[in-house]
Amino acid sequence: MRKLLFSILLILIIAQLPAYETESTKLHKWAGKDKVMHFTGSAYLTYWNYNFNRDILSKSHSQSLRISVSFTTLLGFGKETSDKHLKSTGFSWYDIVYDIAGIGLGMIIINNTR
Repeated sequence: MRKLLFSILLILIIAQLPAYETESTKLHKWAGKDKVMHFTGSAYLTYWNYNFNRDILSKSHSQSLRISVSFTTLLGFGKETSDKHLKSTGFSWYDIVYDIAGIGLGMIIINNTR
């Protein structure tokens, strides 16, 4: 469990690095507060949705897990698609990577706390 907490802390610290770009580095694509929000938001949504399906809707463990992962994945892709069409920021695969990492963290928390 300590390794997991250390890994989460390391990801959050790296993501908080200042976003800047030079010709030799393109750190801004992998770092920033936006990435932390994608990571933690996806973990929270996965965990919350699993508990909702499991406890309130009385679904099985596997059904609840599938629904929560699918729901969070669709929200992540939907958000990026709206960024592409409605904002000037565009679609970001880097945000999707942090969404997937957050979903993974949510699944780890589900499997270790239930």
